[in-house]
Parts: sequence; C-alpha cells; structure tokens
Amino acid sequence: METAERSSCRLPYPSAQPLYAAAERWRDEALIGDRSLFDGRALDVQSAGRELVDYFVNNVDEGTGTFLDKLRAQLATVSADAVQVAAELLYVHFLIVSTDAVSSSTKLKIINGVLQFRPSEVGSIPDELAQALRGGAAHPGQAFNNYRWKMFAFLINFFVEVKSRPVDQRRAVLTDRAQLKDVFARLDQQTVWSQMWAVEHMLFPDLTPPMLNRDDRAAVVARWPELGEEVSEVLTRLAPNGEYGDRRAVLPYRTPYREQWKGTDPAIDTYVDWAIRVLETGDQYQEEIEYKRDNAVRIREAIRARGDVDGLHEALRAVLTHKDFNLVHHYVVDDFLKWVASEPRVAGEALDAFDTFRGAEAIDGFLQHVPRNGQLSGLGGRLSLASAFVMATDPSTWPPYRDRPAKTTARLTKGYRAQESATAGEHYLLFLERLDLIGGAMARADRPLDDRLGVQSLAWLVAEWGDLPGWDPATYQAFDAWRTGKEVPTPQAPDPLPAQSAAVERESASSLRTLEDLAAELSFAEEDHPWLEETIALLRDKRQIVFQGPPGTGKTYMARALGEFVTGSAGRVDIVQFHPSYAYEDFVTGLRPDPALAGHFTLVPGPLVRIAERARAHPDDQFVLLIDEINRANVPAVFGELYYLLEYRDQDITMTYGEESFSLPSNLFIIGTMNTADRSITTLDSAMRRRFYVRDLRPGERPLDGILRTHLTSRAPDLEWLADVLDLVNDVVGDRDLAIGPSFFMGDPPTEQRARRAWDNSVLPTLRETFYSRPTVLEGLEFTALKDQVTGTVTDDAAD
Repeated sequence: METAERSSCRLPYPSAQPLYAAAERWRDEALIGDRSLFDGRALDVQSAGRELVDYFVNNVDEGTGTFLDKLRAQLATVSADAVQVAAELLYVHFLIVSTDAVSSSTKLKIINGVLQFRPSEVGSIPDELAQALRGGAAHPGQAFNNYRWKMFAFLINFFVEVKSRPVDQRRAVLTDRAQLKDVFARLDQQTVWSQMWAVEHMLFPDLTPPMLNRDDRAAVVARWPELGEEVSEVLTRLAPNGEYGDRRAVLPYRTPYREQWKGTDPAIDTYVDWAIRVLETGDQYQEEIEYKRDNAVRIREAIRARGDVDGLHEALRAVLTHKDFNLVHHYVVDDFLKWVASEPRVAGEALDAFDTFRGAEAIDGFLQHVPRNGQLSGLGGRLSLASAFVMATDPSTWPPYRDRPAKTTARLTKGYRAQESATAGEHYLLFLERLDLIGGAMARADRPLDDRLGVQSLAWLVAEWGDLPGWDPATYQAFDAWRTGKEVPTPQAPDPLPAQSAAVERESASSLRTLEDLAAELSFAEEDHPWLEETIALLRDKRQIVFQGPPGTGKTYMARALGEFVTGSAGRVDIVQFHPSYAYEDFVTGLRPDPALAGHFTLVPGPLVRIAERARAHPDDQFVLLIDEINRANVPAVFGELYYLLEYRDQDITMTYGEESFSLPSNLFIIGTMNTADRSITTLDSAMRRRFYVRDLRPGERPLDGILRTHLTSRAPDLEWLADVLDLVNDVVGDRDLAIGPSFFMGDPPTEQRARRAWDNSVLPTLRETFYSRPTVLEGLEFTALKDQVTGTVTDDAAD
C-alpha cells in the first residue's frame, strides 16, 4: 500500500524516545563535538581513537575468555580517555538492541565493566542514558552477540573516520545520509552490516529502518520492487502501521506487512483452525460482544459524571461493581474505588485523559494519575482497568484487555515482547497488534470478523472458555493442552468434531492452569516465557530433567510448580530428598522388617515404584516424581538398573528385588534439583546426564536475572533497588556457581525488614564462609552500605 507522503521509520513508542535522544546526544557531543557522551567533559578523542585502533582493532584476541576479560587485557595500557570512548562506543552498540534480546542489566554490566578498567578516571553512565538501555529498536540476531568484537571494531573505525574530519565536515556527514553512506563505503563492512545499519538508523531514524538482517531487507525489496531498490526507499513509501498519539511509523515486522514479505507462521494457521471451531460452538461469541458493548455504554455514562466531584465515586461504583461486570478483577476495582473516594478531583483529572487522547496514549495519560499501590501496583491490573475505560470511547477499536488471556493469545500466536521500559499503553498496542494479526488470518480463512472487539471476544474464548458444547473429551483435551502450553503446538489442523457429543468441562485441580499462570507464580519476566516453554518441551521429550544452580535460585520451588502445572494437580506430584545415606532400598524397593512377624522381612516398594504404579493405573493422567538434591546421594548406587529404564521407557527389566519385571510408564516424569555451590558433593556422571536434560538456574543469567525485579515490580515497586543490590553483590562474588539467588528476597509481601533479615542472617554468613580466606571481598557488603550505593542515598541506621 503506497502513500503520497513519505512515512517515518522512527519507532513511535515512549520506550524508544530515550534511545533517539541518546543517539542525538552521541552525534552532537561525541561525534561532532569532542566531549564525553556520559559526562560532557572534553576528551582527547583523536589520541583515544588511535589507541583503540592499535590496541583493539589491530590486536585481535582469538583466545578463550569473555569479551570483557579479553578487552581488559587489550586495553590494559591505554589512556583513561581511550577507556571512556570504548565504554561509550559499547553503549552505542547496545543502544538499539531490544531488551528481549539483551537485558538492560546485561548491557549495563558490560559497559560498567569497561569503566571499571579506570574507575577513578572516567565518567559513569548518567541515569537518563541508563534508562535508554531499557528500551530498544531491533532484535539483531545471534551474530550481533557472537561477533561483538567485530561490531565493536567497526564502531571504533567509524568513530576514527568521522573524527579525522574538521567539525563542519563531521556535521555534514552526520546530517546528510548520502554522505554518511560514503563514510560507510570507506570502511570494511564484511559481517558487520547489522552494526552499520544500526548506526544508520540511530542517526537517521526517520529515513532508515531498524532492520538489521540482510535477508529480511532483501525480502522486503523483493516483495515491493516497484517502490524502490533499497529497503529504506520501499518502507518509507508504505502507509504507517504503527502509532502512538500523533506519531506514526511503518514497522516491517508488524502486521500486516510482516505476513506480506515473510509469510504466515504455521502457529497462526493452527490458531485459526481452533478459533474457527470455537466460533462455531454455541452462542457465546455473540453474547461476549453484546456484554462488552453494554458495559462500554455504562462506563461512558459514568465517565461523564467526573465533573461532579461528590458523585463521581458513586457513579463509578455503580458500574464497576455491577453484578454483570467482570472486565477488571474485583480486587483491583476495590482499590481503585477507594482511591477515587479519597481523591475524587484527581480521579476526575485522570478520566479526562480519555477525552484528550486516543487509545494507548489515553491509557498512559490516565494511569499517570493512578497510584501504584496495593492491587493497583501490577501492570496487568492497571492495564485491564484503563482498557475498560478506553473501551468506552470506542469498543470496536479499543477492546478490553485482561492479562492472562492476552498473554495466552500472544504465546499462541508468537507475539512480540515489550521493552523493559514499555508503558502500559505500549503493552496494550502489542495486544492490539495480535488481534489485527488474528483478524487478518481469519479473513484469509474466509471467516472475517467485524472489528477488533469481535476478534478480542474470540481470542478470549479461545484462551478461557471451559464449557464447549459438542466437544468430545479427546478433542477438548487436545485443545486444552495446546492452549495452556502443556503440549508443544502442532501445525496440523485438528480432526473434525463428531456430529453428536456431550458437552465437556474440564477444569484442572491446579491453580496453575496455563503457562501464563505458571510464569506469574514464578515471577518470570514476560521475555522469559519462552524459557518456560522450552523447559516444558524438554521435559516432555526426555521425561527427565534437572534444575541446577546455587542456593537461593528457587530450584525446588520451580520444580514443584512445574510438576503441578504438567500434571494439573499437586496430588500427582511426589517429592523425595536425597542425602548421603540414601540407598537403592530407600528409593526403589527393599526388604524391611515385618512388624506383624518377628524375624521376618517384607519387600516394600520405595517412592519410585509407588508413583510408577499409580501412573500405570491412571494412563490418562500425568505424574511427577521430584528428587530434591539429587546429587547428594550416590546416584549410580541409588538408581541401579533404573539407568537402563530411564533411557528405554518402553522396555521391562527384572529388578534387584523380586522376580516380576518392571518398567517406567511414559506418563511419569522425573524432575531433579542439584546444588552447584557445595563443592563437597559430587556432580552427576556422564551416563546420568545423558538421561536427563539439564537446565541452568544462575543469577545474572536468564531466566533468573529478571525474577526478583519482576516480583518486586508487581508487589513492592518501592523496593526495586533490592534487585540492583543483588546484581551488585554477584558482580563482586564473580562466580556463577557461588552467586546469590533471588529467593532470599522474595517474601510475600516483600519488605525491607525481611530483606535485611535475610541478608544479615542468611546471605552474609554464607559469604563469610565462602570467602573466609579473602576477607577483603566482604568489604562494603553490609546491607545499609549496599542500599546507599544503589539508591544514591545515605541511610541513618539509628533511625531505621
């Protein structure tokens, strides 16, 4: 679709604006000027650039070690200005990268790691520039990380090339895209196209896209050859498909353009197959639409009452607590109405946003006034509340949002992850983008829906509807396993429904019904949901998995939650803890004194045999045996012939005790946990590791690096600095197997007093024991000192 006016490629969202401000600051201060991007002081940039060329670009280190470790050695003798420029170029390297590709904590860790080469001589990252790293514009791909040294070398060469020119020529290069391309032509571009295009987008965001994949750029040009010969020319001639407020942009990775140049993902075809079947089931679809339209009218009338300060609370209470209203959780409604009663004038000003702004911007304008406390602190509750009000302005365009079904819809259709700094309105826009994708796919399947409200109603039914008349049990089970994430989705269309069948309603006994429930229970950040999906797939593939990591990483808690999710019932999860004296006879089966017959022994089954027999007796259900601290026992001795059965589930074997053959049923899963910090215990041997998939749970790495922050953001936003404390301490510890896990600070509700107690009585004693021979490591690791360091305050312990 061609437009008369040229479109912009600049991302319109609030989370992207700090990125563009930082890029302009880099252009003006560091490239045109000769000042530090971080603190604005004058630098000897020409000498610094030459040093980086000599000691890094021309001194490639092909040895082992991390990028940061090798860089430390390469820059060991350079000047402080060279270190400053290196850190700032790495900042630029990470600036464009989406936080679902590289988290802001990882970005900051690497940049600050470089600044630590000369801690007293260089400037630190200011808060506004650190905030920009919580956004991003592109998911550059694995090569961008794997070949970071090449990307960094390109940035150094680019910097030196620009700085070699007089100021007026620098300004011309950085304000004229054609001249910038001439500079690029003078540099070695081999394998660093993604970094080159990243720089181009940051300097010319309106004219060039944040599209860093060569094949993708070629595919766009091939799809619309009549619009131009290069991707920038093509995209700026398409109509915008992204908006926030009065900002518009063309986004090639969003619907409808992505499907036109890249094709439809098979997951969408599977979704449409099931969605059509749900659409054909009963009258619930039309009832959903009518129910929401009726509520939109009631809410619109209540909003009109905002001019009456005394009557606003009653008007809202009548609507939001109506017996037919369930668009927002009643806990959120209760806390919202308490706030309206206490601050009716401010509440009225908040509701003005829905007259002043549209859509996502209205949501953010409203929520700027609503306090973040109690049930109003979490994103899901706040967004569902705001979306109910924006729905009142135009339900066909702005349908309501509920957190769990929205996340389920995103998972089933492979939706995009929000940036760490994304506003509630941005999360809502991602939800609408999925609805538009589904709407387009339904139209292509000759089942068009009227508007977004119709798509949202169908998506809600797909995600949540439990009473499906006419569905036989097997079909429902296949559907529910697909939508809850308990089975890996298949691209094949489901079998036709039988002509006559009884209604089916199956509700799991577990509260962890969907993958989204599991993620919420574990405080997983949204970008880490794929880690959970992959873990479930691994467990189903091999039927045995081990979580390994240091203490405090929630291994056992995660294993129990995963077991409950997979089985659908806590009653089908058995737990056993290994210890040094644990034996085969305790675990599998063994002789025990018979209390009824003195001097006689009876063959008694252990926990493995007992749960195996339960699983065999109920083949339609799933069972989990959780083995806590699996490596504290002599595993080969405890497992015995189970080594064979773990690998060959379909075969029988004669056990050590007894004459009957035995096998492990396919519906029995085994989940183990293993401590990596205690060096006095053994690790699993290679034969055992071949039979178990192993998932690492280590602080500073996904998924653990986001758990504490997510937990605090939803339950105690004023304590988010605790996550910074944990990151700081683990940087000091410097050992991934000895790092401190987040579980120490995840009480419910989290409080500073609980955190201080955990630190003083659990964490510090462990650190003292670990570093008893290196007491200097412990300097500055008192709780108060750490809090002061990350918050920039000075705490009065006596007052505390």
